[in-house]
Amino acid sequence: MKLRGQILLGVLLITIIPLALVMQWTRLGVTSRFTELDTRRVEDQMLLTRADLETRSQNLESMLTALASNISSDNQFRLAIGSTIGPAPVNPSPHLDPYLVDFAPRHMSLMNLDFLLVQDHEGKVISSGHFRHSIGQVDLALPRLLGQVKGGQALIPARSATASFLVLARTNRVSLGGQVFHLTGGLSLESNDLRDLSHDDDLDVVVAWNEGLLTTSEDLGRELSAARQTEEIPFILRSRQAIVRTSKWPMIIDSLPAEATLMVTHSQASLRQAIFSLNLRMAIILTLAVIASIFLSILLANRISRPLRQLSEQAEGLDLDRLEADFHSRRRDEVGHLSRLLAEMTQRLRSGVQKLKDAEHRATLGEVARQVNHDIRNGITPLRNVMRHLSEVAENEPQELGAVFSERHGTLEDGLSYLEDLAAHYARLSPDRKTRLINIDTLVTQIISGPSYGEGVKLENRLPVNLPPVEADPISLRRIFDNLLRNALESLPEEGGTIAVSAFVEEDPDLEEMRIQVEIEDTGKGIAPENLDKIFTDFFTTRKEGTGLGLSNVRRLAADCGARISVKSELGIGSTFVLSFPIPDL
Repeated sequence: MKLRGQILLGVLLITIIPLALVMQWTRLGVTSRFTELDTRRVEDQMLLTRADLETRSQNLESMLTALASNISSDNQFRLAIGSTIGPAPVNPSPHLDPYLVDFAPRHMSLMNLDFLLVQDHEGKVISSGHFRHSIGQVDLALPRLLGQVKGGQALIPARSATASFLVLARTNRVSLGGQVFHLTGGLSLESNDLRDLSHDDDLDVVVAWNEGLLTTSEDLGRELSAARQTEEIPFILRSRQAIVRTSKWPMIIDSLPAEATLMVTHSQASLRQAIFSLNLRMAIILTLAVIASIFLSILLANRISRPLRQLSEQAEGLDLDRLEADFHSRRRDEVGHLSRLLAEMTQRLRSGVQKLKDAEHRATLGEVARQVNHDIRNGITPLRNVMRHLSEVAENEPQELGAVFSERHGTLEDGLSYLEDLAAHYARLSPDRKTRLINIDTLVTQIISGPSYGEGVKLENRLPVNLPPVEADPISLRRIFDNLLRNALESLPEEGGTIAVSAFVEEDPDLEEMRIQVEIEDTGKGIAPENLDKIFTDFFTTRKEGTGLGLSNVRRLAADCGARISVKSELGIGSTFVLSFPIPDL
């Protein structure tokens, strides 16, 4: 596939797939998050509703306890009770019968109760807060069942003179004159009460039992009135995609134990509408993105592929001996900028090569000629790697060309500066080396941060930040580390390995003085023991393509810097080169 087609396909894939995934992820995330929040709201509301009912029940218990205590100290009640119990009245006080009959209504009003029933030990009603005609009726089932249910509380259907209502009821007992009297009180539970229990206007509370239904919303009540059984109500709500949480509550109906179902529900209609609107907007955005991507990719493909193809063709012929390619361009974009940088780089390469050739011609010794060739190739190799890397990026990932070139620009500049300085040194047969204080950590960081050294190769800078500087010629010191690191790389197996640079300050046992010692350690193939004494000799090499001048030149350059070099090696394990520098007088 041509670059233009790759750009078109790549832009579409890069645009559509991530955008579609983000949209789907956003839709699912919004739905899941809001459903989770709504579910948590419903569950919290259920806990709050039950807690409020428990609080009402505890308040009711406190009121009944206070009423029992009040009855115990109420002499008129005692006298009235005495006139109504036993086969023969004890101190009959018939004038107190109205007091007894009005006892429940009066205390209902005083204690804000909605239901109050006073019964003797046989279950006979002696005072009722609602129906006077129930006085004298016998029914001990209600207080007995209330005493048996868990928590001593239950919902009971009650009836007033005008209507029926639901009551949260409790019972208490009081002993008078050897007799036990039952006090059954209650607080009404109506739609308004359920609204008070609901702390969130978006949530509905439902109390359902087999013979009735109570809700916070009249509309919801009409919708649920068609349910024939209480168990059908949650299914009806969930079929409408509402969130429902249920809980059981004790209930007494017709003097029989039963259960009411307490429900908290939340309709997700608004969420569904919001998700529909979100999906519609996302579909429109995706369609527009596809159209815009196709149009822009065609324009970009035509604009990028042509100049990049030309740059690639020119770069393929670029070599140390062939630097005549013309990269000049009038474009003002990244491609034009890259072309101008390549043109400047080739010009500087031509200048550097010419300087090196002049230095080579002026050299009188074969060793100097060989060393020039060795050093130039060391400097050109990273530049060639960068050019090859840029060509591959231009061909395979043109949209990344600018970013990759920016990353590699420093390496090109360092390489060119290195070649220019190297040419300047070789332009003089006996150059005067200018020494200065150099931070080895900074120098090693610059060297190992160059282009990729291959898969599996790990370069580690273990130099301490507080290492003292060394006094040396910068070019010479750079050439020392360039040669040692390249030798270490060439010794590694194909699958890669580790090269570590570390340093410390300690006494040199051979010189018996404190020195800065730098170690370049690799996990390569190692050096045979019989060759350890030969590797620093001129023209000694074990590689067919080697010149045998690299380590011998390192030894001479190290001596120029006042340093000495040694090596430790073990076949199959690796080698460690140690540079011992004097500590400068700061």
